[in-house]
Amino acid sequence: MRITAVYYVRPVLTNHLAGLVSPWSTTNSTKRNTAGVLRKWKRYCEFSKLGAWVDAIKKADMSTATDFIDYICDHYKVTSEGTSWEYFRQYQQLYTDINGQYMDRNDCRAIKNFHDTVTAVRFGLRKPNINGKPVASVDTLLSLLIFNIAYDTAVFPTEGHRSQLSGCYIFLAYTGARPAEIVDNEPSKPTDGMWEELYGRKAASNDDDSNDKAPDENSRLLEDLLCQEMLGRGRPKALCYEDILLMVVRHPETGKDVLAMAVKFIHHKGADNKPKPTIFFFTMTRRIILCPITIIISQALRDNAFHAPSLTCAASVFRVKNLGPVKCTPIRWKEAMLKIPVFRRFDGAAISPDQPLQYYKLRDDMSRQSLDAGNEMALGPKAFRRMAANAVNGDAPDAVRDQAMRHNPKWATFNAAYINEMVEFDVQNAVLGEPTEDGMIHFWSHMSLMSDPRACSDMVPDGVWQELPPDPEIEDLVRQRAELKGAQYRIQGRDDENEIRDLSRLIKNKEGQRKKNRRGGEEAEVEYIAPAIELHIPERAELAEILVNQPEGVSGEELLRLRIRSAELMIALNDKRETAKRKRIPQRVQANVKEESSGQDLFPLLMGKTQCPRCIGDERQSYEERTFPYCRTAVMNDHFDREHLGGMKEMERENLIFCEHPKCKEEGVKLKHLDHFRNHVESVHGVKMRPGKA
Repeated sequence: MRITAVYYVRPVLTNHLAGLVSPWSTTNSTKRNTAGVLRKWKRYCEFSKLGAWVDAIKKADMSTATDFIDYICDHYKVTSEGTSWEYFRQYQQLYTDINGQYMDRNDCRAIKNFHDTVTAVRFGLRKPNINGKPVASVDTLLSLLIFNIAYDTAVFPTEGHRSQLSGCYIFLAYTGARPAEIVDNEPSKPTDGMWEELYGRKAASNDDDSNDKAPDENSRLLEDLLCQEMLGRGRPKALCYEDILLMVVRHPETGKDVLAMAVKFIHHKGADNKPKPTIFFFTMTRRIILCPITIIISQALRDNAFHAPSLTCAASVFRVKNLGPVKCTPIRWKEAMLKIPVFRRFDGAAISPDQPLQYYKLRDDMSRQSLDAGNEMALGPKAFRRMAANAVNGDAPDAVRDQAMRHNPKWATFNAAYINEMVEFDVQNAVLGEPTEDGMIHFWSHMSLMSDPRACSDMVPDGVWQELPPDPEIEDLVRQRAELKGAQYRIQGRDDENEIRDLSRLIKNKEGQRKKNRRGGEEAEVEYIAPAIELHIPERAELAEILVNQPEGVSGEELLRLRIRSAELMIALNDKRETAKRKRIPQRVQANVKEESSGQDLFPLLMGKTQCPRCIGDERQSYEERTFPYCRTAVMNDHFDREHLGGMKEMERENLIFCEHPKCKEEGVKLKHLDHFRNHVESVHGVKMRPGKA
């Protein structure tokens, strides 16, 4: 008789869990949360002098739980009721794990009532959803995409990251996906020992080497079964190439061959317990900046991911046709690329070969760009999810809407959490029997209502603040603080420490309020004109011109040419990089540097004393940035230590130090170590470097 692994699961699971500290929490995310609250519970036990934390939680009752919530709110930056209650839920899990039983339900109801009526009032916690649930619109998405490619001045490891951001924004808006379905949102395991203390066998006996192995065959089998999905999948939890099917389809109405794409999202909420993949279909949009297929093709060409050896450029991909009676031709990926994430993070200045883009990077870039693009509030991924849900609602059956949002129909999640809080119907005119203002209602019900493209997160130049006359009240507070400090920097432990800190806090608030109340002078009303696109990198400038100022009513062949050129420029931007130095380079008309300086040596062997010996060989930067002279040698050395020294130390360990000067690069000048590099740069290129630390 053949005994399968499934036959063993139930007895093995029962026997194995009987010997663990935690028989209840099974998912990694739950364990991470429990390990995190354990750290706070230990500090609380030490603060309250309760003794060993295990004994304390075994004796814990309702009063202990309420006191722990108050301790969390008092000692940590908790500002909302939802956050404080989440800490209690994590405490519940810790209590269940240690005691092997759930908390009493009546006690939990009493704790909930105490939390809402006493703790929330005492600490001024924000009510849930008090700030509303903003819903994005197509205008919001379009303004964010335009700002990202044409007007954003932030510095990225390479300019190719802008294509990744555009792709993430578009997929979030078109599918209502959670960020974890596209990028990496897996939290790391705690490194402070809490995880091992709760769940690891090594924590029980660090001296016993046998604990590194499973104690018996049943335990080993259980571990293999629990890890089977992740190990068998062999891929990160993010959108990978194997989730995307790119194909050429014969249009049923026009009979023309067009590119289409099917994307399968599998890392939805609860996928580890009950996988329920959702597949979305995409076609090419008329406006190129909104087209997800163009972005995916550019990413695939960057990674050389196409299986067909003839698909090496954008033109060859966009011109693929069906042969004979075939109505659909799939475009395959290489086998080695199937489990590679499409949107990836950066290792220094180079894109990672297999690590997905982190969620926090996407979140921070989206928040900053949305504010700089003129939105009144920072835009988060949830606004796009609500946008997709409300767009589908009404136009599609409820079953299709719930499928697109990965909702269980019996819980009515859309009506409870995602429906636009602004009523998208002109109730007033409906009551009056007058024509409804549908256009105005649609405009009012989305967050793009308050956007101003002239606004940014920091609108007032520094020179304006410097020219403002000093505020007498703030000056008086600064004088009082100076008298108390008595020309001493350290105030910790002094009798008047609290008074000095209160004055500093008051000064900061007054200065912030002054900036907030600052208003510009009266100006005549003028018609708004979109700012000109002024970019330092020619490829980015050309791409922005195509995407932002795409002409209307172009022919199909001209539109195809623009798509191909846009994809080519997106690929080229992966080898380009802007730096903060461009702000100090005088703006001039873009021209061929070789034509301007015909007959001159663009990169002489003898460099300027304040030029960086590494940047001069970085072909991703413009000529002006590569040859940029710093104001002083010390500033150049600070730049070298900050930007290049860490990477060169890694190269030194691998014996791969080369001189990056174009002439030395042609000759393949290899150096033995960092001191050899410094000596070479000084003797050959005339740049004196700061000596290394012993």
